[in-house]
Amino acid sequence: MLQHRHVAFSGSSSPARSGRRAAPAGMPNGRGKLVVVAYQKLQKRLKYSGAAGQRGKEPLVVHVEPDASNAWRLDEVVQLIKAGGVGVIPTDTLPAIVCDLHNRDAVLRLYSVKEMDARKPLSILCPSLSTITTYTTGFPTTASANWFNVARRLLPGPYTFVLPATKNLPPQCIDFMSGKNIHRKSVGVRMPADAVCQALLDGVGGALLCTSVHVPEVLSPDTEVPDCGSILEAYGSKGIDFVVDVGRRVVVESSVVDFTSGDPEVLRQGQGDVSAFE
Repeated sequence: MLQHRHVAFSGSSSPARSGRRAAPAGMPNGRGKLVVVAYQKLQKRLKYSGAAGQRGKEPLVVHVEPDASNAWRLDEVVQLIKAGGVGVIPTDTLPAIVCDLHNRDAVLRLYSVKEMDARKPLSILCPSLSTITTYTTGFPTTASANWFNVARRLLPGPYTFVLPATKNLPPQCIDFMSGKNIHRKSVGVRMPADAVCQALLDGVGGALLCTSVHVPEVLSPDTEVPDCGSILEAYGSKGIDFVVDVGRRVVVESSVVDFTSGDPEVLRQGQGDVSAFE
């Protein structure tokens, strides 16, 4: 059974700590030549300090109320993310593995944790509409509608909108085999209606790169989100630094709407109502 540490938060104050974690746990071994070569390059760049830089450190587990009424418990998670940490947080759909999208080493670690090809594009979690317009060209206005106004009515909510990317978006599709950047023309953006996720985004002060945790391909209406223990079993040994736990939830997927051609195209019907886009 994988051991993990919990942060004990009870009463009005938290236990005294000797110091904060300065950096995330070490890079786990990945599968396949792509990740192996990427990891070899990463070892030359990462310079962790303190005990948190040691490989094999148990992930930090923080229990937070779903309404984020005790969001102060997220302070250490915010610091870990800013230091390059990778971990799992709740959203209004599936839990997400996240990291700082501007930290190249953290992005590589995220891909390794999920065991994905490092050239596969991911989405970003945004705290506000203004953040969405920072990394994308925004929602278009077509003969059909002013889609910004439509999105403003629906967000925050369980939607992934695929929009043309701007140069402000770091090149997250990176070919680590050759070290060359792949031009990113579009990106999926999310603005979850989840109080804990929003509190984390506000604490970090910007967007996070994200990918959903593994779930069964076929989801039934009563399929539960993997609980904290299951997430630790799946990802704890692969290098995640933290898990934010809000208790059990039923699995839902976001609705995916593509705006890259102007008028919207519904790519997936999920939790969000897509009637406005049909």
